[in-house]
Parts: sequence; structure tokens; C-alpha cells
Amino acid sequence: MPLTPRENMLLVYGHKVPDYLPLAGDIQKVRTVEPGLRSVVYGEKSAGGNYDTDWFGQNWIYEPTIKAYNPDAGNYIVKDITKWRDYVTFPDLDAIDWEAKFKADAVKWDPDKLWLVVDGYGLWERAFSMVPIADLLCALIEEPEACEDFFSAIADHKIKLHNYYLDYYKPDVLCMHDDYGSGQGLFMSPGTWRRLIKPSLQRVIDNAVTRGIMYEHHCCGYLAPLAEEIAEMGASSWNLIHVCNDPPACKQKFGDKLAFIEGICDGQYLDTDSTTGEQVREHVRATAEKNLPGLGVVIGVKLHNHPERLAIFNEELLRCGQLFYRENRPE
Repeated sequence: MPLTPRENMLLVYGHKVPDYLPLAGDIQKVRTVEPGLRSVVYGEKSAGGNYDTDWFGQNWIYEPTIKAYNPDAGNYIVKDITKWRDYVTFPDLDAIDWEAKFKADAVKWDPDKLWLVVDGYGLWERAFSMVPIADLLCALIEEPEACEDFFSAIADHKIKLHNYYLDYYKPDVLCMHDDYGSGQGLFMSPGTWRRLIKPSLQRVIDNAVTRGIMYEHHCCGYLAPLAEEIAEMGASSWNLIHVCNDPPACKQKFGDKLAFIEGICDGQYLDTDSTTGEQVREHVRATAEKNLPGLGVVIGVKLHNHPERLAIFNEELLRCGQLFYRENRPE
């Protein structure tokens, strides 16, 4: 009897060769919405208004060109990183009726899929949602003690928040978004990351792992110099691997320590106006040949400008991807 998609995906996350082609749709994702932040994105459109305030008091504005919310650039909470405690009040998590919230979310887990909860703002991302990122980058050098203190306090908040997520949602995987790089490189030196962020991130990972939950780190930019280290910290997987990381080289170097979940292909190329359907197929075939053989990799893409190409992408991935596994996907 063939494995269920969930059982097959557990092999991927366990750094083993799956029986058949794993697909992104085999993972059921729940992105928790922070209490008080009504404006979210559904179907790549703003829902609840184009302007809102989160539970820290930070204003956010919907940016239609990137189909996402960004902090209000004219009104960041923290005016001086050395005095961040004067500006930041952490939400009282114990005051939230989590049971009522969970019931209102009405999450129905599919028993045939892997269950994953997403925390959309990690330590670094939460910090630069309240401090202009240019100022925060300078502060990493000029005020490292204040930055380290800030990241540690955010980690305390995250650990408590995650425990509520784990208690009520009971996922297999906790995925925290924390982009440490863009498509051009890291935002900071590896040494700076190790000194100021890594100790707090380690506590976040340890909290999940000691509770029997797999930790997935999301970084859709450049992460290659840090990814293996994050695996050694206890992460099971890396989400949305941009091609700037050279996924085949990363897989060869540390694919036995970290599952590669989504991305892998060049989404920007696939979403470009001039890319043809046949070029989509060619790219899928080339990506599959380089990345699928051996330990589990999940190829996936989001196309904002040309969602109609997803049908071509998925059809070609299923057709050629099955060549690399001992069994075909169950119908």
C-alpha cells in the first residue's frame, strides 16, 4: 500500500528519499493572523483595508505593486534603538482567549497532509518592522548591545506566542519567517548574525524541538552561508530557496541535514511577461534533473503576474518529476 502524502512528506523532512514525488500541496499551511491586525492578504488582494495597525501599535500600508503589507515608512515606532524599551510594549499574550481564537479560525487539518503553522515575522523581521531597516543595519554596528537586547526580548515574546500556537493548533512543523538576505546577498556579515541574532534564534528553535515540533526557517533571499549552521541549530527544513543560493550546490553540501521546501526554481523568470509556455516546461525539466535525485526536495513556485502558468508548471513537474522516484504518485 503506497504511503500517504503526509507519510511521504515526513520522509522529506526526515532527510530521507521519499517514495514518490513530493509536492507543495502535500503541506497544509495555516498562517496565524495576529489579534488586532485585520488587514491581511487573501488571494493576493488586500482584505480588511489598505491601512491598519498591528498589536504593537505599528502602522502598516498595503503595497499593491508587491501584493503585501509593509510598515508605514513615515511612522516607525522605535525612534532610538538604544531606548527601544521606551517605545515598544509587548502584547499581553495571556490576556488572549486562545481557545476562542482557535475555534474562530476553524482549522480543519487534513490527515493526509503535513501540518504546518506559519509565524510571518521572526526576530529580525519583527525588529525592522518597528525600526527603519537602514537604521537597524547601522545599529548592528554602532549599537550592538541594544540590538542584541532587542532580539532577545523579541525571542521571549516569540517563544510564548509559539507555545500557544503549538498548544492549540498542534502542527507537525512551525515555520518562522526571518529573511537574513535579499537576492543579492546577506543583510549583515555572518559574524554579526552569530553574535547578535543566533543566540536568540537558538532559543526559539530549542523551544519547538523540545516540544517535538519540527522547526522550518523561511528565508526567500540569500541564506547559503548560514543555512547549514541553522540546520545544526536544530532546524529540519529551509523554506523557499531562491536560485541565488545555488540549490544543487547547497543540497550536495548539506542536503542530508536540511530539507529544501519550495522555491528551487527561478520564479522571477517563470513570471516574466516574455517567458513562453515551452520555456516554463524546459525550466521545470532542468530544475528537476538538477535537484530531485536523492534526498527529498520540494519544488514549488508562486506566480503573481502570470498565475495561469501554474497549470503548465504543475503538469510538467508531475510528468518529469516522477522519473526520479521508485513509485508514481498515487492518483
